Amino acid sequence: MPKSPENKIQIKNLITPFFFLFLLFIIRFKNLAIFSLLHMAHPPILLFDFDGCVITQKSLEYAALVHLKKNFYNWRNTESLRLIDIARLFEEADSKNKIKAIINVYRVFKNYIPSRWKRVLFFIRFRRMYPKYETYETLKPKLREILTDLKKGGVRFGIVSNTSGERLTIFRNRLNLDEYFSVYVSRDDTPIRKPHGYPVIIALKQLKKELGTPIEKNNVYLIGDLPTDIECAHNAGVKSIALLSGHGTKLSLEKANPTIILRDIEDILEIDPFKKLLLE
Repeated sequence: MPKSPENKIQIKNLITPFFFLFLLFIIRFKNLAIFSLLHMAHPPILLFDFDGCVITQKSLEYAALVHLKKNFYNWRNTESLRLIDIARLFEEADSKNKIKAIINVYRVFKNYIPSRWKRVLFFIRFRRMYPKYETYETLKPKLREILTDLKKGGVRFGIVSNTSGERLTIFRNRLNLDEYFSVYVSRDDTPIRKPHGYPVIIALKQLKKELGTPIEKNNVYLIGDLPTDIECAHNAGVKSIALLSGHGTKLSLEKANPTIILRDIEDILEIDPFKKLLLE
């Protein structure tokens, strides 16, 4: 028996709302899926500063101690400087280009070594001395175990440092850092150093290619021991972790307003995203 026009209209009226509800469900499900992909596409990314966070940097401190004890240089304005401050000033002023390096050191140490020619001599002697002792540098205590545990949870690691590419490569090979780290950004890889955020952006671009997925900055952490590292993270739009067991002071790091403050590197396992990975 053929359906009457009235019956057809009633059936159509019943189907139409269900169709639109089904369509709305599909659209919302699709948006939810896209949102999930964007926000769950990659595991946490942990970027490290190098000196003081990955290695101990004792050789630079020893070289600074030896030179600071020499009255020959007529040191001044050093009351507030620690050994690591002198070491960092030198290391960051140094360059693969010797002429550029000596000019940088000459300017940086102007307030500490009055004599011009003694500043030049300081540069020559310091530059020759500290690499001899870098063979004794090791990874920070417990760092290897921590990296191993986090790697099992899928965490990706990188190094973003103001040190030279040549020096970073030496440690990369000697300490077998490729076992954990897949991205390395030195001062030779970027025209702008930390505290600018560009070095972190370079690292994230490399990780994006490696992972084959967009990077969610809310899932990226930069761990450093100096205020410049925290400022770099802020400028790059990623989360920052201040490490108090490095070379920065607690007061200066707190003033930098990091996302998280850690007493020691092992405390990173207590941060929620990393803690959850280890419990899964």
